[in-house]
Amino acid sequence: MINRFRGNLKANVKQIRQKGSFAQNLAITFSATAFVAVLGFAVSPIMTRLYNPQSYGLFALFTAIVNNVNLISTLGYAPAFVLPRQRKRSIALVQLTVLLSLAALLLMSLAFWLIHDKLLRWLRAEELGVWFYVIPLAVFVFNLNVLMSAWYLRTKDFKKRAGIDVVTAVAGRSITLAVGWLGHGPAGGLLLGDLFSKFTMFFSMLFNGIHRQLGELRRPFSWSLIRAVAWEYREYPFYVMPTAYLNTLAGQLPIFFLATGFGTTAVGLFAFSTSLLELPINLIGNAVAPVFLQKAAETYQQDPERLKQICLNLYNKLFYLGLLPFGVITVFGDWIFSFVFGARWEQAGVFTGYLGYYYVFKLASYATSPIYAVLQRQRIALLGTALLVLARAGSLVLGMRLHNLNLGMLLFGLSSLIVTFLVDLNVLYLLHVPMLRVAMRTLLFVVITLGLLWGLRASLEGFLAGSFVRVASTARI
Repeated sequence: MINRFRGNLKANVKQIRQKGSFAQNLAITFSATAFVAVLGFAVSPIMTRLYNPQSYGLFALFTAIVNNVNLISTLGYAPAFVLPRQRKRSIALVQLTVLLSLAALLLMSLAFWLIHDKLLRWLRAEELGVWFYVIPLAVFVFNLNVLMSAWYLRTKDFKKRAGIDVVTAVAGRSITLAVGWLGHGPAGGLLLGDLFSKFTMFFSMLFNGIHRQLGELRRPFSWSLIRAVAWEYREYPFYVMPTAYLNTLAGQLPIFFLATGFGTTAVGLFAFSTSLLELPINLIGNAVAPVFLQKAAETYQQDPERLKQICLNLYNKLFYLGLLPFGVITVFGDWIFSFVFGARWEQAGVFTGYLGYYYVFKLASYATSPIYAVLQRQRIALLGTALLVLARAGSLVLGMRLHNLNLGMLLFGLSSLIVTFLVDLNVLYLLHVPMLRVAMRTLLFVVITLGLLWGLRASLEGFLAGSFVRVASTARI
């Protein structure tokens, strides 16, 4: 067994050293996202003492609006940039995306100027003030960043892209901490840090090579070619964009529901909870997703039969990787948050417990979600995402109707877990994987892990209660 382990280790190291290999690209992107995740977690205890839940709530609302608008503004064409084999057609897609982003910037600036007061009153977020007018610019820069990220993905320049992520993270966090310390935690500190990081990423990607190719975007400009690629990749605005939008909306439903029903403080608690849960997801998922998408597409074109095994292997690895860490946060979330971040964030730990095990399946889905695009089954992906939105909305509506925030969040986490698991099984079914066997094994591991962790918590609670009684008795004596 030891010899087998050594053999696997040597094979993995050899693959990582191989220039341009899947393993090396994955290692590079993973290293960068690991640094970003560790940095985010390291500064979180400081952030929670500089910024209160209401500030986090206002920042979450700002970000939610930006994320909702940016997908619609480019009609979802940006991810398709890596698909054309001919360079002139990929450039035409870039031109199309830039034109759509410019049009969206103008339309949003006018629309936001007209609905500013009404929207802020509805969201109970009047404290955003003039920051609301920054949203169109933030969306425009975000779209350009997505476009340039796709450019780096197409050229497989993962190392340079990873370095940009590190610089961006350090710059954004530095500004946020500085403003929070000097200004005593205003929401503007979080907003300024986020905006600064977007601009840092934009200029870093632009002047790391792309600026030399800007002239190429102007010279072959052709309206007929732009219309041709827009029609060729019509699946993206018709199916991919709605799916991505619904997926974004599914994650942000609590922000809008909590803002209108329970106020920005509840939004801040939820947003901080999910931001920490997203750290390991971003750490692993953002490293795996782009590299796996490229590998899956390549495998499907050259050897379709291997795609099933590649997907299942990655699914199992991601599931087992998240099983224990997210189990711990599910069972001990309130204790951890109260101790690490302060007593005023304990409720955020309760929310984390409601959502923790859903994130196990969300992590595993990074091995399944790209398959819909590879197999060109975007319609099924759209239906799955629509089901997730409906399930989550129903959970939150029930919680609001009963004026029970905890019930709403518990149902939100449970419904998210069930729908995500069913979508993963559907992908495995499409690949002709024995999904019932996978489902039974997955559920068995979940039940065993949760049972052990809840038993450990009960034992610790009993031990602590007994210790408290003994201390109290000694004090009376």
